[in-house]
Parts: sequence; structure tokens; C-alpha cells
Amino acid sequence: MSFTSKRDAHTQLVLGMADRQGLDLQEMILRADFSEDQFEQAVNLCLGCTQPTACKCLLNSAGPQLNLPDYCRNGALFDQLASD
Repeated sequence: MSFTSKRDAHTQLVLGMADRQGLDLQEMILRADFSEDQFEQAVNLCLGCTQPTACKCLLNSAGPQLNLPDYCRNGALFDQLASD
């Protein structure tokens, strides 16, 4: 898998996990509640994850909301954004 397609896949995982936490990161960027740099940092953290296949399966099989898995490297970020 090329770096670009791997990055695209992890971008979708970040957006999917955030969405399942009730966070619309794209809307938050437009409202300037979340910066593009912060989003890129979140994707970079996700790129370092060893469980992207499990994450993708979880997103594909779970309902509209799900508890973040313990391995999610963006869990603290999502918790912080949800509490703001």
C-alpha cells in the first residue's frame, strides 16, 4: 500500500472514530474549533497504530455510537473534544 493510500485510510479511520463519538471534525475545522494541524496530528497518531484492521472492522460492525477501543491513540483527544 502506498503512503498516500495508507494515509487516506487512516484519515477515514480518524473521521469515523470521531463521528462515532459525536464529533464532526470537518465541521469543527470549518468553525475553527479544531485546527487542520491538530487534525494532521491525529492522523499521524493513527498512522502509528498497530490495529487499523481491527479499527476498520469495529467501525463497520458497530452501531451509531461505540466506545473507543483501548488501543485508540486518539482516545484522549476525542474525550477532550467531546467535553469542550
